[in-house]
Amino acid sequence: MNRRSFSVPISFGIFLVATSNVAGHQFAKSNEPRQFSNLAAPRERDTILDPRPDEKKKDKEVQAKNPKAEDNPEPDVPYWPTPPTVVDKMLEMAEVKKGDVVYDLGCGDARILVAAAKKYGVKGFGFDIDPERVKESLDNVKKNKLEDLVTIKKADIFTLDLKDASVVTLYLMPELNVRLMPQLEKLKPGSRIVSHDWDMKGAKPKEVVSMRAKNAMGLERVHKVYLWVVPWEKE
Repeated sequence: MNRRSFSVPISFGIFLVATSNVAGHQFAKSNEPRQFSNLAAPRERDTILDPRPDEKKKDKEVQAKNPKAEDNPEPDVPYWPTPPTVVDKMLEMAEVKKGDVVYDLGCGDARILVAAAKKYGVKGFGFDIDPERVKESLDNVKKNKLEDLVTIKKADIFTLDLKDASVVTLYLMPELNVRLMPQLEKLKPGSRIVSHDWDMKGAKPKEVVSMRAKNAMGLERVHKVYLWVVPWEKE
């Protein structure tokens, strides 16, 4: 066999091997499940079935225990308890006296109202949108046996009629104080408003006091108390 005739079968053999490998690869691939095949028909677990009567009853019970988010909106500010010495200063600056009615907007655990009722014997109304704070307030009032003087309600403070209040206490944020101004300016002349830490832009305070006090964590810092008397002087 000469050199030329020998080269032909070798080339033909290489071609057969290469073709076999390619064909085998394609065959293996063709046996794999196609990725898009599930799109043609829904999976069984995606099928929605009508709940049984007992399941419907259970769903209603769960919904009753867990009201919708809109029934319990998030508070506008986090809860930070006012130190007792600051509470006393707020009531002192407001010149709380017998016959006053104190409204605490965002009452927390009702400590301001409890202090006012115990020290001055006045009626107080606390409002908070957080169910946990309302519960804490009611517990605090009950613990101090002040149910005849202090009333706690779950409410949106921006919807309240404040006409019966002669003293209003606040521990909110500056923008929330401003948001309350249309309600606060309708208070009876001579009514007092006291705010822990935060100013009320557009209304000039009658008095501002700075004092040092420890918070619930035992950390001491400077606290401010602002006093306004209705009608307030505009800034």
